[in-house]
Amino acid sequence: MRTYRAAIIGIGGFGAAHVNVLMDLVHEGRLEVTAFAELNASAYQENVDKLTAIGAIHYTDYEQMLEEHPEIDFVVIATPIASHKSMCIRVLEMGFHVLVEKPPAVTIQDLDEMIAARQASGRLCQVNFQNTAGSAFKELLARLNAGEIGDVSQVTGIGMWKRSKAYYGRTPWAGRLTYREQYVLDGTLNNPLAHLLNNCLLAAGASRGQSRMLPEWVQAELYHVNEIEGDDVSCMRIRTDGGVTVLFYAMLCHEDDEIPSIAVRGMEGEMIWSYDNKLTIRSGSEEEVYSYGSENMMRGMYLNLLQAIEDTAVPLLSPIEASRSFVLAANGAYESSLTVRRIPREFVEEREEGQTSVCLLPGLSERMREIAGKGLLYSEFPLPWASPTKPVRMEDYCRFQLPSGYEAKVRD
Repeated sequence: MRTYRAAIIGIGGFGAAHVNVLMDLVHEGRLEVTAFAELNASAYQENVDKLTAIGAIHYTDYEQMLEEHPEIDFVVIATPIASHKSMCIRVLEMGFHVLVEKPPAVTIQDLDEMIAARQASGRLCQVNFQNTAGSAFKELLARLNAGEIGDVSQVTGIGMWKRSKAYYGRTPWAGRLTYREQYVLDGTLNNPLAHLLNNCLLAAGASRGQSRMLPEWVQAELYHVNEIEGDDVSCMRIRTDGGVTVLFYAMLCHEDDEIPSIAVRGMEGEMIWSYDNKLTIRSGSEEEVYSYGSENMMRGMYLNLLQAIEDTAVPLLSPIEASRSFVLAANGAYESSLTVRRIPREFVEEREEGQTSVCLLPGLSERMREIAGKGLLYSEFPLPWASPTKPVRMEDYCRFQLPSGYEAKVRD
């Protein structure tokens, strides 16, 4: 494989993680970083120094950067969510392959425009759902495709993390539904636990190679305990076009960060995948556990893109087309919930933590796994603060707009 040339747009925030991966690949001789675009370079001087030390040229205008460097092979887009669509489309139109940070888009109409631009350009577009690059998850999909536990009937994802008030103050769009008149929908689904939902849907489509994972209908409940517009507590029930039920449970107000996991139930057994790169397979009384250890999964996404550029027969781990199920499910969650409901303070515990504070929901922390085990939504358990919702049909769904119930919370 030849040495490829890369450029990156956005080196702050999570862009710093991309800079680190790029540096590692440069030192391995796999990449050259030709240039980088950043409007506020002085705020990220350490990353600027790293990149300029290997010969990368700084630009403030990414289009100028690409016009002056047609030799670039692919472009990394690590900017805030709302800018993904416009940048990705323009970079594809200019003839470059793309690696875009997740989520690729917030609304299905934006995603479909990006997919159309990719198809028209003939270029590749990888979405950085990096958990798809882990050995345990790839093994899960391979075994599901081989039919090892029979046809899949249910996939259940559970994510229980803790996020402080400082987390929501780190950027002006954190926890917002819109920012500067653009949709952000920042919450459990679209940001911190997006990988969990995405992988649930991929697992649902892997039964005997069906690759059918688009939601037929979505029923969701969205809540918040922090002073935000978006959700920090959620649950979803999804029915896919492959006939699989996907259950998703998430909270960002747990007492600690537990390892998210996905349980895949088949007619002949169960497989459990977790973020720590482990896969457990249960069939009857037998149980096999495979632990693959620590892997740099972002590096895996980059290497997969390079291999696919080199050889068109190599499939991308996370092509932008595969994100339709994720974006449809996320859009459907807002359509079903109709609003993000506040959980009354009587159920919330707030405590100081370092220089910030955290809001916890101990009642849900204690019951989350029981609720998930029964396949219930929070209102069906029932929890005293939870409100029932109705399922929303998603066939032929092609345009998202916030339901009227959200309007009072939207501000810029």
